Amino acid sequence: MSPQAIYNILYRRLVLAGVKVFTPHDLRRTFAGDLLDTGADLSTVQKLMGHSNANTTAGYDRRDAKAKRRAVDGLHLPRRNKG
Repeated sequence: MSPQAIYNILYRRLVLAGVKVFTPHDLRRTFAGDLLDTGADLSTVQKLMGHSNANTTAGYDRRDAKAKRRAVDGLHLPRRNKG
């Protein structure tokens, strides 16, 4: 199936659904972003997306500073006894 055929199918479907115009790449972006949002690791998403470079996959990461803070807060760090 050609890229144009995929675009045509999606366009017909979005018209029928009455939704805002989107592209096939928007579906890839949503797929990667949703996986990362639900906690999938970057390496797994990279493999699912078929990217050879993790930096390409990292470009799809839309998580904010709060998500990063939650990840750090989830770490269990042993306490060190003083003296």
